[in-house]
Amino acid sequence: PLHVTDRALPDLLRPGDIVDVVAAPASGADGEAHVVATDAVVASVSARPKTPTVADDRVVLVALPVAAANAVAGATLAQTVTLTLH
Repeated sequence: PLHVTDRALPDLLRPGDIVDVVAAPASGADGEAHVVATDAVVASVSARPKTPTVADDRVVLVALPVAAANAVAGATLAQTVTLTLH
């Protein structure tokens, strides 16, 4: 599951969409954004909470081959991630 930085993005995604996963260093760290995985298939998007909260903790689940999934999982440990739609 991915916690994407753009809180509006989950509203735009639907299961079956094809996306690329882009990672960037956490705020204040040096480095540039880079593509971690391409052609990920959106499997599911968590529902919007019925009651609005300050922390919108929605997640996006994407399907990837094992090596790409491991790279994405590793990137999320130290970087922020977002998705680009095809």
